[in-house]
Amino acid sequence: MFLKIKKIILFIIIAGVVLAAIWYILNRVYSLAGNKIGTIAIADQKFYAEIVLSEEKLSQGLGDRDGLCRSCAMLFKFSSTGQYPFWMKDMRFPLDILWILDGKIVYLEKNVSEKFAGILSPPIVADQVLEINAGIADKLGVKAGDEIKFY
Repeated sequence: MFLKIKKIILFIIIAGVVLAAIWYILNRVYSLAGNKIGTIAIADQKFYAEIVLSEEKLSQGLGDRDGLCRSCAMLFKFSSTGQYPFWMKDMRFPLDILWILDGKIVYLEKNVSEKFAGILSPPIVADQVLEINAGIADKLGVKAGDEIKFY
């Protein structure tokens, strides 16, 4: 019994160290890119969100990147509520895009192809937009009205 408890405690310590190392690496990589990392949850699934605030970074987004880790996201925070169109310029992988107002999803576009050449202009206002890998919204059953938790 005592040996099992020691193994569990050791596992928890190792898991904590690994998670701390991942958090440090993500923060280091994204801070070099000029963005900060925050933790969010959609349908109890946690994501490490790269938070984009600057105008230059807003227009670049995930363009010219080869991918996004499975538990990673990009969060665009706007200084005011408005209608925010998005495009797939220079994208190399498909996305699910979620428009958020006051912590709730108000609109989403699922499985937007990296080849999509138009502009996504939802008929709603938002104060944030979240990009995640295509297919995750369906996998989690995400829909308009769902809450986004920010940590």
